[in-house]
Amino acid sequence: MRIRFQMPERALALLGAVIALGAMMLPSTPARADLAASAKRHLARSAQAQRDGSHLIRLSSLRVLRDPQMQPLFYDLLQHKEWQVQVHALLGLAEIDPETGLDPLLLTQVDPLAREQAISTAIDMELLHPGGMEKLLEWNRLETPNRLLLMAELQKAGQPIDVERLHELADDNDLLIAGVASLLLAKSGDQDALSTISTRLKKATRTEREQVLQRMFDVVRIYEIDTAAEWLDDTLRRVEDNDLAYWGTFSLMTMDPALGRPHWNRILGDDPTYHQRVRAGLQLLEAGLPVDASARKRLGADDDDLIDRMAATSNAIAAERDVIGPMQSLIDTGHPQCIEWAIRHAQDLPRDQARTIYLYFIERLETPNRSARELDVRAQAISAMSNLALLDADAASQLLVETDDDSMKQQALLIGALQGHAPELVEAARPIRRIGSSRPDSLALLLLARDENGLNEQDIQQLGRIAAGGSMLGDMLQAQAAWLYLKHTGKLDEALVEVSGSN
Repeated sequence: MRIRFQMPERALALLGAVIALGAMMLPSTPARADLAASAKRHLARSAQAQRDGSHLIRLSSLRVLRDPQMQPLFYDLLQHKEWQVQVHALLGLAEIDPETGLDPLLLTQVDPLAREQAISTAIDMELLHPGGMEKLLEWNRLETPNRLLLMAELQKAGQPIDVERLHELADDNDLLIAGVASLLLAKSGDQDALSTISTRLKKATRTEREQVLQRMFDVVRIYEIDTAAEWLDDTLRRVEDNDLAYWGTFSLMTMDPALGRPHWNRILGDDPTYHQRVRAGLQLLEAGLPVDASARKRLGADDDDLIDRMAATSNAIAAERDVIGPMQSLIDTGHPQCIEWAIRHAQDLPRDQARTIYLYFIERLETPNRSARELDVRAQAISAMSNLALLDADAASQLLVETDDDSMKQQALLIGALQGHAPELVEAARPIRRIGSSRPDSLALLLLARDENGLNEQDIQQLGRIAAGGSMLGDMLQAQAAWLYLKHTGKLDEALVEVSGSN
């Protein structure tokens, strides 16, 4: 169900930050400085549709601040003509008040595309709570895909769902709706529904059948529907498309490794290409399954450093041994998919181990590796700092304090710190020298500006210059500077009135 979702907002904000860090040219400062007017214009561009979509990046950046004073702006943007802007408005309001989360009443008042995107993203961000899901399900105009998604989430959380309604959906003319409903029924103990959908799929065109099965395979994995393991095993025997078989096998291996292994062997074949061997190794790594002697031989692990490190990491996870060393060795390969896995897997590690992995990503800024591009290493360090700030704000703060001034590492850590909300990081930025408009100076000032009483008059003026374009930061961070400058100068209310009038 959730495989259709767009890039997560945190990732989108991070992308903008990386661009700001590595690719922006120094813009000229306006000769006649009306800083408040410039800040208002920049804030207005966040609410007005831009051909290049930059207003969405600005809104994503503003949301990071989670400022309660932003509520009037987001309420106004719920009426915006672009559904993507409505999504930012819904999520922005939810992030300001995460205990309440996404408001089910507001969801009923926006464009259907905005509703679908907001629901799925809020679930991923844990901003749509069971009470809100149940409230939404009471709305009789809720679209069926959204209804199924909410029922799947409630069922996974152990909450009761309307099984009678699921039976109705399992008979839907849309095979995808029927297929997902059948899986949820199977999780409730009704296996007959899977037999029925299998019969219906046999009569469908190959293209439609494969599209539906792809989604069903993902639902099995995401919602841990172990009662569908035998159905998946049987279905995979008749799957002809290699990619579909790959993902179906991956889902089955996460549910029932014994049933999944024969399919893994079959897909790998007798004479696999290097690409096939790496993909097969990733399957075992993602599923946390051991790579025994037979699998090592089939993967050619003894003859390839990357696959050997993947196997060592898989075995450490499967045996519940210390995974830090193998993970660090795997990270050093610079392999993009292994890096993505490591960042995701770190979130599931014990606190001390996760902290070690995040710190390792950051340390790589100072230990260049030929296998990794510099920009990629920066992006990974920024993501690691952002996660470290959530996990252990004190450790993140200490790291920022100890980092050399005006270094690339300091820039990356400051951008990562700007993704979070820890007051410890604001205090850690206070001793940083701010003597000009360099990137580190401007980034530190943006962090300090979150403290309503933390700026002197000179700082406020410099913040206004950043908002006006007088820095080496891009549009994304300029949006934050504009908001914070207007807030520090007491001009936020009148700016919001102007923005509302121009929307």
